[in-house]
Amino acid sequence: MIKAENINYSVPGKNIIKGVDLHIKKGRFYGILGPNGSGKTTLMDIICGVIADYHGSIEVMGKDLKKYHKKDLAKVLALVPQNFNTSFSFNVEEILEMGRYPHKKKFSFLGKEDREIINEVVKELELGSIIDKKITDLSGGERQRAIFGKALIQETPILFLDESTSNLDPYYAHSLLKKVRDRVEEKSLTVISVFHDFTLASLYCDEIIFLKDGKVVKIGETEHTLTPENIKNVFNINSKMMESDDKKFVIPYM
Repeated sequence: MIKAENINYSVPGKNIIKGVDLHIKKGRFYGILGPNGSGKTTLMDIICGVIADYHGSIEVMGKDLKKYHKKDLAKVLALVPQNFNTSFSFNVEEILEMGRYPHKKKFSFLGKEDREIINEVVKELELGSIIDKKITDLSGGERQRAIFGKALIQETPILFLDESTSNLDPYYAHSLLKKVRDRVEEKSLTVISVFHDFTLASLYCDEIIFLKDGKVVKIGETEHTLTPENIKNVFNINSKMMESDDKKFVIPYM
């Protein structure tokens, strides 16, 4: 689905991404873990096409990323950003409708199928109670759920999540990740998500990508990669793995 080779990116005075290679497979849930400043969001923005002045090569579904028209790229990948800031008072319904724009011809209206997709996601993500509210009037968690809904309505084969649960309470964090996990298994959705929570990554990811100082230092199956040794190496913190009902939990400690 995504092939990135020797990706480098710098800003004046600092190299942020250093020689990153990634081969992202279809129908897998990848978690990116790394300390603050390790380049997680920058790497995601590069692969999403938000940052274009990188060095190296990236192919998305067999096509050079830089050769995609923005609308065509929006049919292939969707992004739930860490923060969604807008000065325009769109209501939630209007935000959700934007998820269908890449699939519509210019100046055309949303059709029956578009409405069915939107209504299904509104129900699935429990957005009915905020559907008429202005995005600028929502709490951080409500806004995050709305943007999450927009990305699912976009119906792309690749989904990027940049700390997408950071503003959510435990119920909605697990609920949304579970829905994404279901799409991975049922529709072969490919997901790349930045996490700070080790346990969330353990519960939902197939593979873990450890990033440190702009470099990939470890990548592999979650079971073999999300270990106390790797966590200590990357984050300089101790951790303990616990298991209950076939689910693994990570407890960090000093």
